[in-house]
Amino acid sequence: MKNTDKTHITERSAVAILMSWMREIIERNNLDLGLPIVETAGKDNKFPDMEIYESRRSEDCLCLFEAKRPNFDVFEHEEELKEPARQKATKRNAKYFALLNFRKLVWFDTAKVNAMLPEEQQIVQTYTLSDLTNLDDLETTRNRERIKRNLEEFLLKLYNVHTGKEPEPQIPVDELLINKLQEKINLLTHYYSQIIEDKCAEDANFLQNLAKWFYDQSWNFAGSYDDFEKAARQASYLLVNKILFYDTLQNKRPNDLDPLEIPNGLTKGAKLQEQLQGYFNDALQIDYENVFNVDFVDELAFPDSREVIEEIKKLVALLSRYNLAELGFDIIGRIFERLIPAEERHNFGQCFTDSDVVDLILKFCLKHESDKTLDPSCGSGTFLVRAYQHKKLMNKRLTHEEILETIWGNDIAKFPASLSIINLAINDLSVDRNYPNIIKEDFFNIKVGSDGIDLEAWRNSVAQTLSGKERKLVYPKQFDAIVGNPPYTRQEEIAELAPEDIEYKENLIKSAVKVGGKKIAELSKRAGIHAFFFVHGWKFLREGGRFGFIVSNSWLDTDYGRGLQEFFLKHYKIVAIIESKIERWFSEADVNTCIVILEKCSDQKERDQNLARFVYLKKPLRSFIPPTSDQKDEEVKRQHAIEDFCDTVLTHRKIYENDDFRIYPILQSELYEEGFDEEAKKYTGAKWGKYLRAPEIFFEILEKYKDKFVELKSIAKVQRGFTTGANDFF
Repeated sequence: MKNTDKTHITERSAVAILMSWMREIIERNNLDLGLPIVETAGKDNKFPDMEIYESRRSEDCLCLFEAKRPNFDVFEHEEELKEPARQKATKRNAKYFALLNFRKLVWFDTAKVNAMLPEEQQIVQTYTLSDLTNLDDLETTRNRERIKRNLEEFLLKLYNVHTGKEPEPQIPVDELLINKLQEKINLLTHYYSQIIEDKCAEDANFLQNLAKWFYDQSWNFAGSYDDFEKAARQASYLLVNKILFYDTLQNKRPNDLDPLEIPNGLTKGAKLQEQLQGYFNDALQIDYENVFNVDFVDELAFPDSREVIEEIKKLVALLSRYNLAELGFDIIGRIFERLIPAEERHNFGQCFTDSDVVDLILKFCLKHESDKTLDPSCGSGTFLVRAYQHKKLMNKRLTHEEILETIWGNDIAKFPASLSIINLAINDLSVDRNYPNIIKEDFFNIKVGSDGIDLEAWRNSVAQTLSGKERKLVYPKQFDAIVGNPPYTRQEEIAELAPEDIEYKENLIKSAVKVGGKKIAELSKRAGIHAFFFVHGWKFLREGGRFGFIVSNSWLDTDYGRGLQEFFLKHYKIVAIIESKIERWFSEADVNTCIVILEKCSDQKERDQNLARFVYLKKPLRSFIPPTSDQKDEEVKRQHAIEDFCDTVLTHRKIYENDDFRIYPILQSELYEEGFDEEAKKYTGAKWGKYLRAPEIFFEILEKYKDKFVELKSIAKVQRGFTTGANDFF
């Protein structure tokens, strides 16, 4: 947010604040480093912004610092920033120097800079200090604590390297490129934010279009500076992704695509957009429609601003210095994956799903490498990319094209849809038929008949690409596996997804709970949006197909969860419901979660005889699942470990408990009987959370005396308590 305080923090005073924080860190950690001092002249009469000496007793400079304002790119402006810092460090025989802009700190080895080694060898390490845009906000609690935390990491590393406790690190080439691209994104966002704010103040039509674009992304719009910055940042990410992906394609296919070049004299935003879109249109001839096509936010990226145009030119020039063809798919993949920091993913509604959770769900749901797999809210494609890897491990002979033919994704917004396409396509950019099946659509708008997707309607709606070419899409009527992490939208927020459409919730319910005019579920209007994904997704799943989601666990025990419980009991075999006692699988999302694994089953007898297994984890998944690895042998071991866990869950027919987890199996018919009201002659729900979280004594009593229990309502009147409805207040 903009600071309205009339007292502004200058670069000089900001450095003094940093100095005090660094002194505090050095003293608290009892590091034998000289306490930082500011602007001390040397024999050259040059004043570095700050210096740290080798020890408390030494007068020898270990590291000097040069600082600039937050919107100054520390990787650019060599003559203005890096070269003066190098000269000062050399004059003082300082082993290191660091450049910072209060967002990034770049740590250089002076001798390696003087030796003119490649840049990735000159840089020891980089640190992201904050996302600060205005020095006036430097001392806010959020910025202060984050910067101090990251400065501490730097100072500890500096001390350990200086004293020989650790070797001097070397930044990998992909890490350096990621840092440089993030700086470009930060600078573009800085310029775009102000431009968007000014245009909203001047142009009512622009403001209306921006609000509509927010609505299309399923975001609320308040017309605040935070909203302007959010739009600006997405415009920046989309532009950088387009240019990076185009360069990656061009390096892999030099005969099909020309290298990006921008004339030096170009100064108009519209001309720059026309120039770049000309290149992107060539890529559209290959396909990648959702990456390279243009919508409202893409238009924001090309204002008539000299600063913006120069930054885009520098971005193109930066990427031209790298031979992306030689980096390898794994490195390129990491660049795309890490380009957006975790906190930014959350701001864009893209909560990163932990790979352990994803692989566990996939292991339950994928039975064969040919299984047709759908993620109906795919985000940046984590589930789809991991499904790709699972299938590759199942059958190493599968080609890239063959795997892509079995994977489908859908997302309501362009940005995550484009990321999914990129993240799948980069697994092999050398093939001609590299067409990830990603739809940009509201999942609840996808036409579904009584036996799956309305194939003709969808073929007609998505086959035409912007290149003018038609690509025949043969979407399956039904899928073998549906997996994902649907939006964590509470019932109070669902209507807000479409502020211009007050009937959105009613339309959502009608679309989700009916098929062929017949109602298949009774979902409360208070249910979160994930509940509707379960019901609508059922229509896409073949008989015997598996459904695996990670969702809010509120439906297990709340009144509005009863409709979902009943739907599960009448349409699926409940394979497993998994919850963690100590691990919050989504630190970025303020919600407690559980994993739900289901199998579509129309046979009531088979459903009734099914054992639903409630699994309560006492340790993190990582305790019995090895980490992901680029090494095939290690990844195979990981998959075997996950498979062993799944087999353990499915093998036990009686309550089982060890130090890692507890499994409570219960017949599905018993779950239904527990929630069925004999007087009302309908299912009224039960609290399933007890099968996960109840203490051990509960299960002992239940096992020994379950025949002696009676329902409380049979001996007393039970009714729901009053609620205020004042959720915002509480």
